Order: sequence, then structure tokens, then C-alpha cells
Amino acid sequence: MKKTNKKTYVYKMNLIPANVLSIAILILCSVLAIFFGINIFQFNNWFLVFLLMILYLMLHELIHGVGYFLGGTKRKYITYGIELEKGIFYAMAYSKLTKKNILISLQMPFMVIGVITFIIGIIFNIPILVFLSIVNISGASMDLAMFIYFLRLPKDFTYSESGNPDEFVIISGEDLTKKKSIFLKQVEVRDYNEKDFEFNNLKKIKITKISIIILILFLLLGLITTILSKV
Repeated sequence: MKKTNKKTYVYKMNLIPANVLSIAILILCSVLAIFFGINIFQFNNWFLVFLLMILYLMLHELIHGVGYFLGGTKRKYITYGIELEKGIFYAMAYSKLTKKNILISLQMPFMVIGVITFIIGIIFNIPILVFLSIVNISGASMDLAMFIYFLRLPKDFTYSESGNPDEFVIISGEDLTKKKSIFLKQVEVRDYNEKDFEFNNLKKIKITKISIIILILFLLLGLITTILSKV
């Protein structure tokens, strides 16, 4: 095998500061919506709102997948999943993406069904669209943190998956050990090995058992609440 000076940096997402940022964005966007006269908390059917939130978050990940596909990842190497025990909906690209590719994918959901739909909802006074846009924008806190961090990295770095939804790897010939972020932690640095990025037998959709239980409980709770509200 041809020797290379490249290193593989394994990063783990630090979800605590990401969640704090998410809450801060949620509050800021809510105040902004109220400032423009949009009542985003007055809905007759919160069960329906919950279902729309779930679908919107799934759409968020599908748009990430579109970004990966446009960046050159074949569809068979793009997987989707839900791990509610970690508060995660995810799309993963088992491919090696350039800096440009990953930056495009990271910002697409934030812009398309976040910023743009928020502005449309404000202009046309559509509270549910504004509400869903705010949920999406706040839920994109880690995307934003990664986007800002990747802007600081060398142009020639390569992004790929580690196999865990809250981890990823960066391949670079430059030393990244001094590139710090409160949202990301370098958990391993090793020599680059091409064989580490040979992915086979990938499941297209992964939903943990705990996620299924949580979704069922929320759906049942929503149905019961809706029925009781009409009695």
C-alpha cells in the first residue's frame, strides 16, 4: 500500500452545548416571530402539530440526503435513522465528501425549510409554517456548529462516517489537533487506511427499539389528549 501522511480524525458530537444552542435559537426565533405579530403557540390540535414536527424533522434529514447525493454519494451509501434516546434524527453518507460537498449538505435543510420558510411564513402570516421553521432552525444547531468548524479546516480535507450517528471522521494531511470546538471532541487520531472506508451491507433505514417505543407512546398520548379535548 502506498504510504501517505494523511491522518484520520474521529470526532464525537458534544450534544449538551448543542442542545443549549438549540434552546437559545428557539427562544430567539420565537421572540422574532412574536415581534412580527405571529402567534406560534395557539393551535387547536397539538397532536397534528406533533405529527407535522416529526415529518418536518424527517424532511430535514431527507434534504441532507439530497445534499449528499448532489455531492456525489451514491444512493446505496446514504442511510437514515432515528435514535430518540439521543435526541437524534440522522442522515449518513458512507462516502468520502469534499469540503464543498459537506458544507452544501449541512446548510441545505437550515436554509430551505428553515430560513426561507420562516420568511415566507412571516410574510404570508402562516403560524404553523413559522413554528415548524423555528423547530427546524433550532434543531439544526449541530449542523451550524459543524458548518462553522469545517470553514476553519483546510480546503483539501475529506469527510466520511465513522458508523455512529453522533460521530464522523475527517481525513486530512494537516494537523487538526489544535482545531478545537466546544461542540465537537476529537476522540481518536490514527493513520489513514483506505480499508476503513469500504462500506458494505448498509441498511437504508435504522430506527432503534427505544425510538419506536417513544414514538408509539407519544402517538397514543396525542390521540388520548385529542379525544379527551372533544368530550
